Amino acid sequence: MWVIAHRGFSGRHPENTLRSFRAAVELGVDMVECDVHASADGKLAVIHDATLDRTTNGKGPVLARTMQELQALDAGDGERIPTLEDLLAAVECPVVVEVKAPGALPPLLALYRRDPKLKDRVWPISFAHPLIKALTDQVPGLMAGVLYAGIPVQPWTLAEAAGAQILLPALETATREEVEIAHQHGLYYSVWTADTPEELRRAQEIGVDGIATNFPDRLIGGEANG
Repeated sequence: MWVIAHRGFSGRHPENTLRSFRAAVELGVDMVECDVHASADGKLAVIHDATLDRTTNGKGPVLARTMQELQALDAGDGERIPTLEDLLAAVECPVVVEVKAPGALPPLLALYRRDPKLKDRVWPISFAHPLIKALTDQVPGLMAGVLYAGIPVQPWTLAEAAGAQILLPALETATREEVEIAHQHGLYYSVWTADTPEELRRAQEIGVDGIATNFPDRLIGGEANG
């Protein structure tokens, strides 16, 4: 089962910062998850929201600032907004990248073209399934996933339509039956976001392939195993 550090070790450190990602890797997670938006100059900024207000000391849209301007901001405890390239240089594990908006597609595709080996290490996911389809069409063999929050009649068709290999439902809608159906269709099944010991145990009990959590320490020798 994959232990996926959601925005890094974000339960203890500023989310989507190099400090958060490095702390997760030091803990021993299998992979880290981040979010990307395009900057005004077409760079991939690692930040969850489309605006700066919640997680930095800046205001307004991410897309309105160049990467240099974004990196002048405080993203928490003196940390800066990293680029996706910064994150890839800082950790060696697989990186799950939530693609938040269409503007991130051109720089992400350029990244895969510059280094084709990254298709095995940088796994894009999105609630916008056409974005995943656009990526898998152009990067053969790409490991990708589809996020969803509802209860689809045939969940495996979401992945098949997007050319993805991973179903990523919300934990509250996940079931053992859905896990088994995903496996029957050759798909992985990974849930988001489980944080409490009870949530983590439930995810393990239904047999998921991965768990995204803000508190990976609770899975790695922690409360969920007690």
